[in-house]
Amino acid sequence: AKGLRLVASMDEVPIGGAAMIRAHGAGPATYEAAEGRRVTLIDATCPFVRRAQRAAADLAEEGYQVLVVGERDHPEARGIVEHTGGRATVVEDPAEVDSLPLKNRVGMVAQTTQAADKFLDVIGRVLPRVRDVKIANTICDATSQRQTAALEVARQVDVMLVIGGRHSANTTRLADLCSSIGTPTYHIESAEEIEPAWLVGATCVGVTGGASTPVSAIEETVNRIESLAG
Repeated sequence: AKGLRLVASMDEVPIGGAAMIRAHGAGPATYEAAEGRRVTLIDATCPFVRRAQRAAADLAEEGYQVLVVGERDHPEARGIVEHTGGRATVVEDPAEVDSLPLKNRVGMVAQTTQAADKFLDVIGRVLPRVRDVKIANTICDATSQRQTAALEVARQVDVMLVIGGRHSANTTRLADLCSSIGTPTYHIESAEEIEPAWLVGATCVGVTGGASTPVSAIEETVNRIESLAG
């Protein structure tokens, strides 16, 4: 956006300046750094992300070993871990739990864009091994609904197109879910990426998008499909 600049830390923000926290949220150190530099903060952290941060922090405060189901390198997951004072462990693959040393008390939260079945898989692996388990379902309602709807569409079409950023966790998850039931699925960032060969023999094509995908991108994709279909 015009006038905005992406920065990696508060050290790059002028003293007395202004900065925005994006929807993925940030750790306590970022807020402390902003205060130290007298930076005016516009906090755009998603309410669901904030809920996950608080849940993880509360679990850590109560003495639970905290597991965060998510992607280790995702800024949201990193922020959640920071809210536990760095004491949480990110579980990226449910199978990791099998070799993970667990304490007697384990608390679990999820990155808000995670699939419910993955979260349940991790829970199912923890429960038989731990005496005291506390679970906070921090998956975003909109994410869960979008995944359910995408799967329903994917079951009824010949080809599925999922629109969104290549590095978007929730868009990638949508594409993986649609592909998991056997429907040919293509993750694209724009309508121009559609290959005519993908649509050969298809009588019905499904289209969905990630959380940040604009309606205009979906409309352009539908128009491109219609033009290729003749």
